[in-house]
Amino acid sequence: MRIGQLADQSGLTAPTVRFYEREGLLPRPARGENGYREYTETDLDRARGFAQFRALGLEPPIAARLADQCASGQCETTWAELPPLLADQRAAIAQRIAELSDLDARLAALQATTTTGRSTTSTPIQLKEMHMLDCTCDDDGCCCPPGGPCC
Repeated sequence: MRIGQLADQSGLTAPTVRFYEREGLLPRPARGENGYREYTETDLDRARGFAQFRALGLEPPIAARLADQCASGQCETTWAELPPLLADQRAAIAQRIAELSDLDARLAALQATTTTGRSTTSTPIQLKEMHMLDCTCDDDGCCCPPGGPCC
C-alpha cells in the first residue's frame, strides 16, 4: 500500500508518517521500482498503534516502542508496560488540571478586579499581576487602577 492509504487507515497524515520516519520512530518502508514507499500490513499495524498511543498522550519514543512491540507480535509485553505509563500520564494530567484551575481562579479574580477595582478575598490578585496593569494596591488587597475607582 502507498503512504496515502497507510495515512487514511492509521489516523496519521502522510506528512506525519514521513516526519516520524525521518526521526527514526517509524521504520522506513521498502520502495518499489517506481521509488514510491510500499507499506505492508505490519507497517499499518505499527502506524495504527503509534497513532493510538500518541492519542493517549504518550511521548513519541515510547509510543513508537510500544507500537513496534505490538506489530512484531509482542503485545503481552506492551500490556505489561502500560499500567505504570498510564498512571504517569494520568498524574501529569492531574497536575496540569490543578495548574489550569489555579490559573482560571487568578484570571477570574483579575477580571473581577479590573471591573470593580477590588480584589476578591477568596482569590487575591497577586501584586505582580496588578503592577502589570499599573495599579496601586494597599496591604488590604484594595487595588486602584489608573484613573479608575478606588477602595
